Amino acid sequence: MGTLRDMQKSEEERSGQPADRAEREAERAGYQALADFERWAALGATAPAFADRLAAAGSAAAAHRRLVDSPAPTGPDPRLDEAEHRVRPGDWWEELAKAFHWQRLTAQAYSVEFDPEPQRWAGERLAEAAGERTVADRLALVERRLAGEALVLRYALGTLSAS
Repeated sequence: MGTLRDMQKSEEERSGQPADRAEREAERAGYQALADFERWAALGATAPAFADRLAAAGSAAAAHRRLVDSPAPTGPDPRLDEAEHRVRPGDWWEELAKAFHWQRLTAQAYSVEFDPEPQRWAGERLAEAAGERTVADRLALVERRLAGEALVLRYALGTLSAS
């Protein structure tokens, strides 16, 4: 019977996961950048105005630069995917709110830095939407759901303790 460390190493070898914790965290950061890229790119495809398409493309490009600079992920992170899929936006404004807030929240969960510049445009657009009461109320609900999912994700990643 092996030690706990031997059993953990053996499990990591079977699952194909890297044995080094720092390497795993770096790969997760790469996957987080990939998810950001995909989210921003999808947002541009449904943008209501050309300026929004262009700005979303810039945000996707910034996420792509982070992806290129990160260790390539060896596979998906099901915890991030599951958390992301539980919040399904109903329209472009909700998708924008999700892209804006989820990027920041997941960066905190994965303890990674991100370029805040692309978010400036999204923050300005969301501030404009706040003037329309029904849109603002829907966006507030999306923000609360994202915050809850981010707490669950941080707990699953071990970056938030149960105490």
